[in-house]
Amino acid sequence: MDRPPAPLAPPYPAEARPGWFGDAVVDLVAGSTCLGCARPGRLVCRACSATLAVPPAPAVVRPWPRGLGPVWSAAPHADLPRALVVGHKERAQLGLRRPLADLLAGAVAAGAAAALRPGTAAGTAAGTAAVPAGRLLLCPVPSRPGTARRRGHDPLRTLVRGAAARLRGRGWDVRAVDLLVAGRARDQGELGALERQRNLRGTMHCPSPRLARSQRACPRAWVVVCDDVVTTGSTLVEATRALAAVGVPVLVAATVTSTPRRGGAAVTGRG
Repeated sequence: MDRPPAPLAPPYPAEARPGWFGDAVVDLVAGSTCLGCARPGRLVCRACSATLAVPPAPAVVRPWPRGLGPVWSAAPHADLPRALVVGHKERAQLGLRRPLADLLAGAVAAGAAAALRPGTAAGTAAGTAAVPAGRLLLCPVPSRPGTARRRGHDPLRTLVRGAAARLRGRGWDVRAVDLLVAGRARDQGELGALERQRNLRGTMHCPSPRLARSQRACPRAWVVVCDDVVTTGSTLVEATRALAAVGVPVLVAATVTSTPRRGGAAVTGRG
């Protein structure tokens, strides 16, 4: 494959998604309501799902932190997209994994296509080196120790695997890989941008066995770091640093949503 296929256009039509009817029945039995309009039934009704059909775009991060490469997000961290992220991550509303994986897949596709476009540094490398331009490794930002156990699931890892499956269905050569491990750090909720960067610095690393397995399976590939939300960019900076420390450059980062900051006030959100 000389060039990535056309970017995925999120979201898939609601009625065409696998498992739509089965999930709707489960949601009705559970007594759920749409997170967008509060209509009884599926967690995201067809009408509200249609509102997610916005093109992914470069994330807005102010100020842009040193060490952060290009970042693409599927939607602003507000309204329905925010409700989806919070519901899936904090409330274990697992029926949201499909629309969220759709959104993340769109951000990955748009970001990778832009980064590999002819005329860019990566695009030039793709045209001259023996690197299939469409081969991507999606690497989720790791959770802090014990977080997935407390939640009862690993939300980001699930979304990254779902996004990889959706992209493969569109003809992309993609796989999800767990390259990074996170150490302990303070909660990020009330920290400002500089505090977040200091808090996370040196907390992630790439174990040699994981790197070796990945290199054996895909000796040449482009790495995309994935997260659910980008706010200050500190989490993505640390993930990029940890990968660069073992000689793995990051092509682009992709997130479901982006939270713009205003001024120097403390912010909420993960990254």
